[in-house]
Amino acid sequence: MGIVGLSSTAVIFLAVGAIVAVGFAAALVWLVAKQRPAAKPDIPAGMRPGPADEVLERRLIERFIGWNLVFVIFFAAWLPVVWFLEPSTNASDAVALTEESVLRGEGWFAISDSSNPTGFGCARCHGPAGAGGQTVPFMDGFVNPPPLNDVCGGETTGHPLIKSLDDIRATIEQGREGTPMPSWSVEYEGAMNDQQIDDLLNYIITIQKEIPEEENVCINPVTEDGGESPTPGPTDEGAETS
Repeated sequence: MGIVGLSSTAVIFLAVGAIVAVGFAAALVWLVAKQRPAAKPDIPAGMRPGPADEVLERRLIERFIGWNLVFVIFFAAWLPVVWFLEPSTNASDAVALTEESVLRGEGWFAISDSSNPTGFGCARCHGPAGAGGQTVPFMDGFVNPPPLNDVCGGETTGHPLIKSLDDIRATIEQGREGTPMPSWSVEYEGAMNDQQIDDLLNYIITIQKEIPEEENVCINPVTEDGGESPTPGPTDEGAETS
Protein backbone atom coordinates (compact mmCIF):
# COMPACT_ATOMS: atom_id res chain seq x y z
CA MET A 1 0.00 0.00 0.00
CA GLY A 2 2.99 2.33 0.73
CA ILE A 3 4.42 1.77 -2.75
CA VAL A 4 1.13 2.43 -4.42
CA GLY A 5 0.89 5.71 -2.56
CA LEU A 6 4.23 6.98 -4.00
CA SER A 7 4.26 9.45 -6.82
CA SER A 8 5.46 8.45 -10.25
CA THR A 9 8.62 10.58 -9.80
CA ALA A 10 9.57 8.77 -6.60
CA VAL A 11 9.04 5.41 -8.27
CA ILE A 12 11.38 6.39 -11.10
CA PHE A 13 14.12 7.48 -8.64
CA LEU A 14 13.66 4.27 -6.69
CA ALA A 15 14.03 2.17 -9.84
CA VAL A 16 17.12 4.07 -10.95
CA GLY A 17 18.65 3.64 -7.50
CA ALA A 18 17.99 -0.08 -7.59
CA ILE A 19 19.58 -0.35 -11.03
CA VAL A 20 22.66 1.61 -9.84
CA ALA A 21 22.99 -0.57 -6.74
CA VAL A 22 22.78 -3.76 -8.82
CA GLY A 23 25.32 -2.39 -11.30
CA PHE A 24 27.72 -1.39 -8.50
CA ALA A 25 27.47 -4.86 -6.94
CA ALA A 26 28.05 -6.49 -10.32
CA ALA A 27 31.12 -4.27 -10.88
CA LEU A 28 32.56 -5.29 -7.53
CA VAL A 29 32.05 -8.95 -8.34
CA TRP A 30 33.74 -8.48 -11.74
CA LEU A 31 36.76 -6.66 -10.24
CA VAL A 32 37.24 -9.32 -7.59
CA ALA A 33 37.03 -12.06 -10.17
CA LYS A 34 39.52 -10.25 -12.44
CA GLN A 35 42.13 -9.76 -9.71
CA ARG A 36 41.98 -13.37 -8.61
CA PRO A 37 45.01 -15.12 -10.17
CA ALA A 38 44.31 -17.83 -12.59
CA ALA A 39 45.00 -21.29 -11.40
CA LYS A 40 48.52 -22.44 -12.33
CA PRO A 41 50.07 -25.85 -12.33
CA ASP A 42 51.77 -26.70 -9.11
CA ILE A 43 55.38 -26.61 -10.46
CA PRO A 44 58.38 -26.32 -8.10
CA ALA A 45 60.23 -23.00 -8.30
CA GLY A 46 63.43 -24.63 -9.53
CA MET A 47 61.61 -26.19 -12.48
CA ARG A 48 59.64 -23.15 -13.59
CA PRO A 49 60.80 -21.58 -16.87
CA GLY A 50 62.90 -18.43 -16.51
CA PRO A 51 63.12 -15.37 -18.73
CA ALA A 52 63.95 -16.00 -22.35
CA ASP A 53 67.54 -15.59 -23.52
CA GLU A 54 66.51 -12.66 -25.66
CA VAL A 55 65.19 -10.81 -22.60
CA LEU A 56 68.31 -11.53 -20.53
CA GLU A 57 70.70 -10.56 -23.33
CA ARG A 58 68.81 -7.35 -24.01
CA ARG A 59 69.32 -6.27 -20.40
CA LEU A 60 73.07 -6.95 -20.55
CA ILE A 61 73.46 -5.26 -23.93
CA GLU A 62 71.62 -2.17 -22.74
CA ARG A 63 73.82 -2.06 -19.63
CA PHE A 64 77.02 -2.42 -21.64
CA ILE A 65 75.95 0.23 -24.12
CA GLY A 66 75.18 2.61 -21.25
CA TRP A 67 78.59 2.12 -19.61
CA ASN A 68 80.33 2.41 -22.96
CA LEU A 69 78.64 5.74 -23.51
CA VAL A 70 79.80 6.91 -20.08
CA PHE A 71 83.41 5.91 -20.82
CA VAL A 72 83.36 7.55 -24.25
CA ILE A 73 82.14 10.82 -22.75
CA PHE A 74 84.77 10.60 -19.98
CA PHE A 75 87.70 9.98 -22.34
CA ALA A 76 86.46 12.56 -24.81
CA ALA A 77 86.64 15.12 -22.01
CA TRP A 78 89.87 13.79 -20.42
CA LEU A 79 92.08 13.44 -23.51
CA PRO A 80 92.26 17.20 -24.19
CA VAL A 81 93.23 17.73 -20.55
CA VAL A 82 96.02 15.14 -20.85
CA TRP A 83 97.23 16.71 -24.10
CA PHE A 84 97.27 20.16 -22.51
CA LEU A 85 99.21 18.94 -19.44
CA GLU A 86 101.61 16.67 -21.38
CA PRO A 87 104.44 19.24 -21.88
CA SER A 88 104.62 20.10 -18.19
CA THR A 89 104.30 16.42 -17.25
CA ASN A 90 107.16 15.47 -19.57
CA ALA A 91 109.29 18.31 -18.22
CA SER A 92 108.72 17.27 -14.60
CA ASP A 93 109.42 13.62 -15.49
CA ALA A 94 112.68 14.63 -17.18
CA VAL A 95 113.73 16.62 -14.11
CA ALA A 96 112.91 13.71 -11.80
CA LEU A 97 114.82 11.23 -13.97
CA THR A 98 117.84 13.53 -14.14
CA GLU A 99 117.84 13.98 -10.36
CA GLU A 100 117.75 10.21 -9.90
CA SER A 101 120.57 9.85 -12.43
CA VAL A 102 122.69 12.42 -10.54
CA LEU A 103 122.21 10.52 -7.28
CA ARG A 104 123.31 7.29 -8.93
CA GLY A 105 126.27 9.06 -10.53
CA GLU A 106 127.35 10.38 -7.15
CA GLY A 107 127.40 6.79 -5.90
CA TRP A 108 129.42 5.59 -8.90
CA PHE A 109 131.92 8.45 -8.40
CA ALA A 110 132.49 7.74 -4.71
CA ILE A 111 134.92 5.21 -3.29
CA SER A 112 133.47 1.78 -2.64
CA ASP A 113 132.88 1.00 1.04
CA SER A 114 130.32 -0.69 3.26
CA SER A 115 127.87 2.19 2.86
CA ASN A 116 128.46 2.44 -0.91
CA PRO A 117 129.44 -1.02 -2.18
CA THR A 118 128.82 -0.13 -5.84
CA GLY A 119 131.20 2.83 -6.05
CA PHE A 120 133.78 2.81 -8.85
CA GLY A 121 136.19 4.99 -6.89
CA CYS A 122 136.60 8.00 -9.22
CA ALA A 123 137.12 10.09 -6.08
CA ARG A 124 140.24 8.08 -5.27
CA CYS A 125 142.13 9.91 -8.03
CA HIS A 126 140.04 13.04 -8.70
CA GLY A 127 139.22 13.83 -5.06
CA PRO A 128 135.88 14.00 -3.24
CA ALA A 129 133.29 15.78 -5.38
CA GLY A 130 135.93 16.00 -8.11
CA ALA A 131 137.90 18.70 -6.29
CA GLY A 132 141.27 17.12 -7.14
CA GLY A 133 144.30 17.26 -4.86
CA GLN A 134 144.97 13.53 -4.92
CA THR A 135 148.40 12.06 -5.72
CA VAL A 136 148.50 8.58 -7.22
CA PRO A 137 151.43 6.34 -8.25
CA PHE A 138 151.94 5.91 -11.97
CA MET A 139 154.75 4.24 -13.83
CA ASP A 140 157.98 5.10 -11.91
CA GLY A 141 156.62 8.12 -10.10
CA PHE A 142 153.53 9.95 -8.92
CA VAL A 143 150.98 12.11 -10.76
CA ASN A 144 148.18 14.42 -9.73
CA PRO A 145 145.02 13.65 -11.75
CA PRO A 146 143.16 16.85 -12.66
CA PRO A 147 140.07 18.01 -10.77
CA LEU A 148 136.74 17.41 -12.49
CA ASN A 149 134.69 20.15 -10.88
CA ASP A 150 135.88 22.59 -13.53
CA VAL A 151 136.24 20.25 -16.52
CA CYS A 152 133.34 21.91 -18.37
CA GLY A 153 135.48 25.04 -18.61
CA GLY A 154 137.63 23.29 -21.16
CA GLU A 155 140.81 25.13 -22.06
CA THR A 156 139.94 28.14 -19.87
CA THR A 157 140.14 25.97 -16.72
CA GLY A 158 143.15 23.86 -17.66
CA HIS A 159 141.46 21.14 -19.73
CA PRO A 160 142.62 21.95 -23.29
CA LEU A 161 141.53 18.62 -24.75
CA ILE A 162 137.95 18.98 -23.52
CA LYS A 163 135.91 20.86 -26.11
CA SER A 164 132.49 19.30 -25.53
CA LEU A 165 130.61 16.88 -23.30
CA ASP A 166 131.38 14.17 -25.85
CA ASP A 167 135.09 14.59 -25.07
CA ILE A 168 134.40 13.95 -21.39
CA ARG A 169 132.38 10.88 -22.33
CA ALA A 170 135.14 9.61 -24.63
CA THR A 171 137.74 10.04 -21.87
CA ILE A 172 135.60 8.05 -19.43
CA GLU A 173 134.81 5.36 -21.97
CA GLN A 174 138.24 4.90 -23.53
CA GLY A 175 140.61 6.32 -20.94
CA ARG A 176 143.59 8.46 -21.83
CA GLU A 177 146.83 7.01 -23.06
CA GLY A 178 149.92 7.91 -21.06
CA THR A 179 147.95 8.67 -17.89
CA PRO A 180 146.51 6.62 -15.00
CA MET A 181 143.03 7.12 -16.53
CA PRO A 182 141.83 3.65 -17.63
CA SER A 183 138.97 2.83 -19.97
CA TRP A 184 135.71 2.45 -18.06
CA SER A 185 133.21 1.43 -20.74
CA VAL A 186 132.37 -2.24 -21.17
CA GLU A 187 132.88 -1.60 -24.89
CA TYR A 188 136.56 -1.04 -24.12
CA GLU A 189 136.86 -3.79 -21.51
CA GLY A 190 135.90 -1.50 -18.66
CA ALA A 191 133.39 -1.92 -15.85
CA MET A 192 130.68 0.67 -16.64
CA ASN A 193 127.69 0.28 -18.91
CA ASP A 194 126.23 3.17 -20.91
CA GLN A 195 123.64 4.07 -18.26
CA GLN A 196 126.26 4.28 -15.52
CA ILE A 197 128.43 6.54 -17.69
CA ASP A 198 125.40 8.77 -18.38
CA ASP A 199 124.77 8.94 -14.62
CA LEU A 200 128.40 9.85 -14.01
CA LEU A 201 128.27 12.62 -16.64
CA ASN A 202 125.11 14.06 -15.10
CA TYR A 203 126.80 14.10 -11.71
CA ILE A 204 129.97 15.74 -13.07
CA ILE A 205 127.85 18.49 -14.62
CA THR A 206 126.26 19.26 -11.25
CA ILE A 207 129.60 19.65 -9.40
CA GLN A 208 131.01 22.28 -11.75
CA LYS A 209 132.25 25.52 -10.26
CA GLU A 210 130.71 28.73 -11.50
CA ILE A 211 131.75 28.80 -15.17
CA PRO A 212 130.42 31.52 -17.49
CA GLU A 213 127.87 30.10 -19.88
CA GLU A 214 129.83 31.20 -22.95
CA GLU A 215 132.89 29.27 -21.65
CA ASN A 216 130.99 26.14 -20.58
CA VAL A 217 131.80 23.58 -23.27
CA CYS A 218 129.33 21.10 -21.79
CA ILE A 219 126.45 23.32 -22.99
CA ASN A 220 128.34 25.30 -25.66
CA PRO A 221 130.71 22.91 -27.45
CA VAL A 222 133.71 24.41 -29.19
CA THR A 223 132.96 24.20 -32.91
CA GLU A 224 135.95 25.90 -34.48
CA ASP A 225 138.92 23.80 -35.52
CA GLY A 226 141.44 23.64 -32.76
CA GLY A 227 142.96 20.77 -30.79
CA GLU A 228 141.90 17.15 -30.76
CA SER A 229 139.64 15.07 -28.60
CA PRO A 230 141.48 13.24 -25.82
CA THR A 231 140.86 9.87 -27.49
CA PRO A 232 139.68 8.69 -30.92
CA GLY A 233 135.96 8.32 -31.39
CA PRO A 234 134.35 4.85 -31.30
CA THR A 235 134.14 4.77 -35.10
CA ASP A 236 137.75 5.86 -35.68
CA GLU A 237 140.38 3.39 -36.73
CA GLY A 238 142.09 1.79 -33.80
CA ALA A 239 139.36 2.69 -31.33
CA GLU A 240 138.74 -0.93 -30.42
CA THR A 241 141.50 -0.93 -27.82
CA SER A 242 142.23 1.53 -25.06
